[in-house]
Amino acid sequence: MAGLREDKKQQTQLNIMESAKKIFSEKGFQQASMAEIARDAEVGTGTIYNYFPSKGALLLRIFSEEAAQLKVINEHHYERGDVGVVDSLITALHQFAELFTHYPKAFWRDLFHVMTEEVEESVRLRQGLFGIDEEMMKWIIGILENESDCFLVPVDPEEAAYAIFSASMSDTIFYMYNEAMTHEEYKEQISRHIAFLFAGKIKSGNGE
Repeated sequence: MAGLREDKKQQTQLNIMESAKKIFSEKGFQQASMAEIARDAEVGTGTIYNYFPSKGALLLRIFSEEAAQLKVINEHHYERGDVGVVDSLITALHQFAELFTHYPKAFWRDLFHVMTEEVEESVRLRQGLFGIDEEMMKWIIGILENESDCFLVPVDPEEAAYAIFSASMSDTIFYMYNEAMTHEEYKEQISRHIAFLFAGKIKSGNGE
C-alpha cells in the first residue's frame, strides 16, 4: 500500500512538472502562475506547494532533471572513446545547448531579466542556476583531465573549462537575443569557438 502511495506522489510530481513546462513556454516565467499550473495538472494549488515551495523552486527542479539527463548522455558518449577531446567537448556543449530548445527565446530573455532582480525568489533562482552551471563545468574539467596527454602544451583543466564555458555562454546569450539565429547556427558557432580555442594545441590524431 505504501508503495502505491509513493508511486502516486511521484506521478503527481511529474504531472506538475510537465504542466509547468507547458505554462512556462506559453506565458513565460514571470506571467505564469502556480494556480494556472495547478489547473493544467488537475491538482489543487496547495498540492503544488507540498512538492515545490515556490515557482522558482519548481523551475530549478525541472532544469536539474534535464541537466542530469544530459550528463548521462554526455558520459555515455565520452566512454565510447571513439572521438577526440575537441569533438567530446563540442558534443557536451551541444547537449547543454539542447536545454534552450525546450522554451521559446522570449522565455529565456524573461528569465534572465528575473535573475537580475534583488528579490528573494530571484536570488534563489540565480544561485540554483549557477549550481547547474557548476555541474557543467565539472563535466568539461573531467573531459580535459582524462585527455591531458593529448595536448602539445600544458593546459590547466580549470582555466580551460572556464574559457570554454564562458565562450559557450556568450554564444548562448547572443542566440537568445537574436531572433533570426537558428538553433543549428547557434551550435555551429559553439563548434567554431571551441575548435578555435584548441587550434594548435592538440597532438595529431587526437581530435584536432
